[in-house]
Amino acid sequence: MGTNQPSTFANPRSSGFTLIELLIVLAIIVVLIGITFSGASYLFQAQQEKKALSDVEALKLALEEFKSENGDYPRTDDLSGNMQTLPFLTGQRLFQALSSYVDAAGNPYGSLNRPKSFLKSEVLNLGEQLGNQIQAVTIDFTNASTVPLYFAIDPWDVPYVYDYPRRDGNLGYLLFSKGSDSESSDFTKELISPESIDLDNLPVHEPGNW
Repeated sequence: MGTNQPSTFANPRSSGFTLIELLIVLAIIVVLIGITFSGASYLFQAQQEKKALSDVEALKLALEEFKSENGDYPRTDDLSGNMQTLPFLTGQRLFQALSSYVDAAGNPYGSLNRPKSFLKSEVLNLGEQLGNQIQAVTIDFTNASTVPLYFAIDPWDVPYVYDYPRRDGNLGYLLFSKGSDSESSDFTKELISPESIDLDNLPVHEPGNW
């Protein structure tokens, strides 16, 4: 007389996952990771752009205060260089003038008769050129006695482009960040073709779009 005994062999489909199920779960995890990193990258890029636009506004405000006190914006028409070196020189002139180390023409004041700085030291990130590299620096505006060769750098560690009077012949000054690709249009002439304008410049209408 037999008795019903449970089988000692479990149904292979009753425990664990099949290979197809594992692959599906793995694919879902990969997609979720991709979405997370894409979202984080977008937010980081947005924060960088926001910082660049905030810096430009701070520099514009300082430029207007400088002009109100000195009668003109810091000039760069005495500086010469190519498209690689000129942004460093004009960036230095911008920083030196707005932090009151030099006047509008680039003449040093000297440590004893420096007027007030038009910049706030905590607002901008500063850098200096070391060969082909840019090194971040900090400076105490109240104690520095020599004219520093520093410039304001954007969130991508590239100097903000400044030009006055504008080499393209337009009125006012030119001030912008090259954006995430660290490249810009040729700002020595007005640009007509949309294909020749680097669209990730910040603000987006500079240079070449008027």
